[in-house]
Amino acid sequence: MPRLDDSCSMASTVTAEPALDAATAIRNAHTFFEHNSGWAPPDADTLAEWAADGVCRCPDECLTTPDGWCEHGIASWALVLAALDPLD
Repeated sequence: MPRLDDSCSMASTVTAEPALDAATAIRNAHTFFEHNSGWAPPDADTLAEWAADGVCRCPDECLTTPDGWCEHGIASWALVLAALDPLD
């Protein structure tokens, strides 16, 4: 998956499984949460603003596409939250 930004403001302390698909990237995000004091997802307005710009942050602060994952194999917030939504 192409990345938009090579830098992250937060270093991952977890070696993620290479993300070959969205399901793997989402699993990697949950592993990241377990090793980094839980999670604090962005609010709906922030997600909408990112989506309007065609970008999205990952939990480790990397920048990617809304349906993508970063070089560390961690899913975007949009993917993580969509996986929790029972209506999707």
